[in-house]
Amino acid sequence: MPLAVSLIAPSSYTAPEAIDAGIRGLEALGAEVRCNEPLQTPRRYLAGSREHRLAQLHAAFDDPETRAVWAVRGGYGAAQLVDGIDWSRLARSNKPLIGYSDVTVLLDHCHRHGVPAIHGPVAKAAAGVLEGEADQREIVRRQFEETLALIQEPTPLDYPLAPYKDAPATLEGPVVGGNLATLASLVGTPLSFRAPPGSLVILEDVGEPYYRLERALWQLVHGGALDRAAAVCLGTFEGCQPYGDTPLEAIVAETLTPLGLPLYTGLPSGHGLHNRPWRYGATGRIAGSRLTIDD
Repeated sequence: MPLAVSLIAPSSYTAPEAIDAGIRGLEALGAEVRCNEPLQTPRRYLAGSREHRLAQLHAAFDDPETRAVWAVRGGYGAAQLVDGIDWSRLARSNKPLIGYSDVTVLLDHCHRHGVPAIHGPVAKAAAGVLEGEADQREIVRRQFEETLALIQEPTPLDYPLAPYKDAPATLEGPVVGGNLATLASLVGTPLSFRAPPGSLVILEDVGEPYYRLERALWQLVHGGALDRAAAVCLGTFEGCQPYGDTPLEAIVAETLTPLGLPLYTGLPSGHGLHNRPWRYGATGRIAGSRLTIDD
C-alpha cells in the first residue's frame, strides 16, 4: 500500500510546474501525494493569505489517510502562521511535518508542542529523482528514501561531520536548529528560538555573504538563543560568498567565543544537492567523525 502524504504551501509561492515535477518524483518513489485544492492562492510572493495557509495546514494534519505533512518549499511566510495554529489538533494526528529553510520556525514550534518534525528536503526537490545527471539523481533518491523511511518509523541514521579544532570527540544531546537567517529573524519576538539544554544546534544557509552570516549568528549568540546549547554543527552553506581567505568555520568559532561552544562542520544538511533528513529534537550522538541520530 503506498505511503500517503499531504502537501502544504506554508511559505512562498511556487510555480505549479515545479510542484508537479516534485509530485512526479515522490510518486516514482512509491508515495501517494494528496493536497487540498487550491494548494495556492497567490498573494504577493506568498502561497496564499495567512488564513488560506492556516486552513490548509490544519486540513492536512486532520486527514486520517495520510502519514505526513510535507511543505512544498520554504522562502518566507511560515512565521506568520505560528500563533494561529491549533497545536493540540496537530499533536493528536501524531504525524510529522517535513521541510527546512523558512519551515525551520514551524519545525521548532512543532517540537515545542509535541508534534513530530523532520528537517529534510522540501517536496518540490523530489523532481531531482527524475531530472539531472545520474549521480545527482541517485543522491536525491537516497535522501528522499531516507525521509520516507523516517515517516514510517524512527530509523537510526548516521551522518559525517568533522570536529573543528579542539571540539570534543564525543558529545550527546537533542538535535535542533535549521536555517540560520530564519532563526536570527526571530530574535526579540515571541517566537524566538531557544536551544534546549545540552542540545546540538545544526545551522545552514544559502546565498548569504559571510558578513550576513556572522551578523545572524551574532544575533543568536547575544540574543540568548544558544545559552544552553552544548555545540554548534554546521551544515551546508550553498552559494555563500566568502570575504578574503577567512574560512566560515573560523568566523563562526570566533563569534561563538563568548559561549565557549565547540564547533563541528561538514554535515550534509541544508540547501544544495546534499540535504539528508534528521528528526528534529531526537537524540544525537557525536563519536569521532560521525553523528548518529537514533531515537
